[in-house]
Amino acid sequence: MKKLVFATMMCVAAMSANAQVLTSETVNNSYENAVAQADGDYAFNAEMTGKDITTMYVYKKNNRKGMTLLKPYMKYDYTYAADGTLASRVTYRWEEGSWKCAARYDYNIDGGKYTAEYSLFNPVANRFDEPQEKMVYTMMPDDSVNYVSSYQRNKFSSRYKLVSTAEVAGMPLLFAKK
Repeated sequence: MKKLVFATMMCVAAMSANAQVLTSETVNNSYENAVAQADGDYAFNAEMTGKDITTMYVYKKNNRKGMTLLKPYMKYDYTYAADGTLASRVTYRWEEGSWKCAARYDYNIDGGKYTAEYSLFNPVANRFDEPQEKMVYTMMPDDSVNYVSSYQRNKFSSRYKLVSTAEVAGMPLLFAKK
């Protein structure tokens, strides 16, 4: 299920007219949109360095006796490259009274390709395993996307296998660079 969610999320982002390389501005906009939906089931808080969100907290709302209680739910740590593009996002879950590391997304732009890789955290080895999934966006010289490929692998040392591809046709999708 997690694999399907990741692949779907990345494909939807790539095929959206607003698709862009994830930057600190993208993270900030996502946070602002989430906070604007204050009547939902979740509440949000963030730590910032300058204008960049470095940590986002998600709390699950629980209404009891007319009071809204907030229970920690998820935490996301963000790191950025020197040009402001998102380099990684580490996900934590609140379990048994503390934050437990769960997964990491690593992002990279190189040679006309924008890559997003997904790795699970291995609590026994206390490190991230090799990436299990990868999305590759092939970009044109004007930074528009013309092709999206999704890859998965079952064993950590095995090669990636192509799962799906999509040619992006019609309106060019421009990746925003800071």
